[in-house]
Amino acid sequence: MKRNENGNFVVGIDLGGTTVTSSVVDREGNLLSEAEIPSYSEKGVDVTTDKIAESVEEAIKQAGKAREDVIACGMGAPGIHKADEGVVLWSPNFSGWDGANVYEPLRKKTGFEFYMGNDVNVASFGEYTFGAGRGAEIMVMFTLGTGVGSGLIVRGEAYRGMFASPELGHVIIDAKGPRCGCGRYGCVEALCNRDAIINRAMQKVLSGRKSKLYEATEGRLTEITPQMIDRFANEKDIVCCETLCETGFYMGLAVANTINSFDPSLIVIGGGIARSRILFEEIKKTAMETAIDCLKEHCSIVPSQLGNKAGILGGAALAFKGVYA
Repeated sequence: MKRNENGNFVVGIDLGGTTVTSSVVDREGNLLSEAEIPSYSEKGVDVTTDKIAESVEEAIKQAGKAREDVIACGMGAPGIHKADEGVVLWSPNFSGWDGANVYEPLRKKTGFEFYMGNDVNVASFGEYTFGAGRGAEIMVMFTLGTGVGSGLIVRGEAYRGMFASPELGHVIIDAKGPRCGCGRYGCVEALCNRDAIINRAMQKVLSGRKSKLYEATEGRLTEITPQMIDRFANEKDIVCCETLCETGFYMGLAVANTINSFDPSLIVIGGGIARSRILFEEIKKTAMETAIDCLKEHCSIVPSQLGNKAGILGGAALAFKGVYA
């Protein structure tokens, strides 16, 4: 399959465990359409690649473009990949994807050249190309959500080791901390992901401390969300403020370790949870207090500009540049 160098647009694709979203994107990073459909990740490679192809076709139709207008497609997907070979070594929650080559079915079903990489690395590339990272020499991005992902962009290229980008969400910052989904204890992810934040707040309320969280959920504390915690923290709820500040402290240590390890010029904090002003300020404060002085002086810490569009725009950036992540 060859790139269509006569085209002016690409299709950026964000593949998740429940949905796949495709958008036609122009060279300035404008999304001209957005087609979201179920990904059926539990049904295997053949079904999911069918849904990806369907999403691509719908995005092109929505944008009012012809297939001849499209150069190529780019996609981010969870897991560890041999990206330039199109082989998925390991992908959580995607049935039958481990060890599968997905490029050939995607190329055959869509009729386009395909570029792919780990979803957070691709989102980082999107932020570097179209968002907060433009012009950065060395950029690290963290995404806070159900997990804590990371991506590293070095002088315009998405960094990978033998196969994967740095798994900074699995750096251990408290050896006696809670067990992580990876099986180890005290990882950044185990202390800063969505469930960790909710559990931290819940335990405070269960200990008898007063909080608007109890009233808002009518005592059903499992209904607490990070957005709820942030809202009440902004209303000076002490439990919620403490929860975000403790999370920000742990995440700030991770950022400081990253500064000390990679000497980046920019760190971008993304993910829905990171939209919290209180959390972001605590991350930045802790990082600046604990990182090595001469390294932190030339490193900026900023929030994501692209939000939940970073994955699609990262896929688009791969397709425009003809590279893998």
